[in-house]
Amino acid sequence: MPAEAVGQAEVEVFRPGRVVHTLLAGLLELALASVCLGLAIEAGRRSQGAQTSLAAAALLWLVLGLRDLGRALLRATVARAELGPDGVSVHGLLGTRAWRWDELSAVEVGKRRTRLVTRDGRAHRVYALSGPAQGARFKARVMARAGAAAEHHPE
Repeated sequence: MPAEAVGQAEVEVFRPGRVVHTLLAGLLELALASVCLGLAIEAGRRSQGAQTSLAAAALLWLVLGLRDLGRALLRATVARAELGPDGVSVHGLLGTRAWRWDELSAVEVGKRRTRLVTRDGRAHRVYALSGPAQGARFKARVMARAGAAAEHHPE
């Protein structure tokens, strides 16, 4: 969980993990797609049904492989969550969303997702976090910073 100094204030940056794992899974799925395609071409000489089945399997592995490569690229380059002196900023594929500390009411950590809950009850998923352990660290840091901000700026 690296922290970068920005001016006088410290900004903590959370990035998703499992980038290499997702990249390797995508490459393995693309390799399986090529094997299935090669087998489909070879089986086409003997059985049209086998060729069709193997071609469908190759297409499935191709789609899964491209999806995982895209996810790895997004995790490595786009997705991040920043905790700054003014609040939380979440960077994703569709841009950046930011909330001030006084706009947040809770952080929900589940098995597969972490969500910021605003005072109006809306929950916003934080895609920059992967897994409950990173979500728990994020929640602890958000709660600590929100508490510190509340002490410095009482309503």
